[in-house]
Amino acid sequence: MWPRKRFDIRLRDILAGITYSVRPMDAKAARDRLERLWSASGEALACLSVRSGFDLLWQSLALPPGSEVLITALNIPHMAAIMRVHGLIPVPVDVDLETLGPNLDQAARLVGSNTRAFVVAHLFGGRIPMEAVGQFAADHKLLLVEDCAQAFAGLDFVGHPQADVSMFSFGSIKTATALGGALFTVRNPALLARMRELQSAQPVQSRRRYLWTLLKYAFMTGICRPLPFGLFVQGCRLGGFDYDRIIHNAVRGFPGTDWLERIRHQPCTPLLAMLYRRLKQFNQARLADRAAKGELLLKLFGDRVFCPGRQAGARTHWVFPILADCPGELTQCLQQAGFDAARTHSLAVIDPPADRSDLKLDEVRRLMDALVCLPLYPEMPERAVRQMARVVLEQGRLRPLPVPKAQAVG
Repeated sequence: MWPRKRFDIRLRDILAGITYSVRPMDAKAARDRLERLWSASGEALACLSVRSGFDLLWQSLALPPGSEVLITALNIPHMAAIMRVHGLIPVPVDVDLETLGPNLDQAARLVGSNTRAFVVAHLFGGRIPMEAVGQFAADHKLLLVEDCAQAFAGLDFVGHPQADVSMFSFGSIKTATALGGALFTVRNPALLARMRELQSAQPVQSRRRYLWTLLKYAFMTGICRPLPFGLFVQGCRLGGFDYDRIIHNAVRGFPGTDWLERIRHQPCTPLLAMLYRRLKQFNQARLADRAAKGELLLKLFGDRVFCPGRQAGARTHWVFPILADCPGELTQCLQQAGFDAARTHSLAVIDPPADRSDLKLDEVRRLMDALVCLPLYPEMPERAVRQMARVVLEQGRLRPLPVPKAQAVG
């Protein structure tokens, strides 16, 4: 069975990380080297995770309690939770399913005198059109925060120039993963200095905890191949275990109720060294291979299967989403054919504020109700990609796939 995800890391990278974890290293030198690689102009901040840097951002800004922040409605629940911890009110904005960009007509109706910022997320490995978003933020004097956690594509793009803050993740399931870590591009020197000052007072991530993460993923990369993964799935089924839940829990970045305490740490030196290695040795050809396979799927599906974000820019297909009338049936059909398609994912629809409970988020709810994520990565040969497309299309003929209504993005 083709697993839903292959970790974008080699065993020799993990072994290098283990070596970093057990030998003395200069923390300041490791941080300086990494941040200079990311931004020669000095706009980089290395963090334990995007959540960690996001928390530092709001601490540094110290906005008045009750300030509102527009945010892409389809998002990681922790992002809204972090804002609420700082007394802020996240106000979700619906998206256009063609580009996955925010609906700026709706955003214009939601912005008010108490609105201070706009957080937009690039989803599924594409990039939303940022020029209109940047102009909107400038017109309304909003801080523009760009979440690029799913959109890393190499060092030639470290964030859109119109964004005040751009956030990139290198967690376990991300492109060029370092099994942790994040890099922020912060274009306001005073804000960057304040974030750096606050971070310096935080405890440092345990080397032992990072070493354990490396050892865990050394094992997991071994089973994420068709034969061992198929045996793993069969074993779980025979034992009465939900393999889907096991996988989902294993790759969660910050499980448990103590997640806020756990994100408030600096990255340890081995993680900084590992992230430098991953960026310095980034395999652009591997990314291009994945992107080409995604474009092949788009071509094979044509207008018969709706793929959210099919008109986004710089598509790298970190995840390949489709919409189905009966997503459960399609997922089961694909799994029986040897493709570990999944409905499980970390995204959710951000709840509107209590005083805006009638806020319409029709498109993101349509997406969440019908979403199926297909396995796609460079190790899948073209014949497997074509076979997977045939399975989807055969199921689609029995149960037509919906085509969402067009929606203005501004």
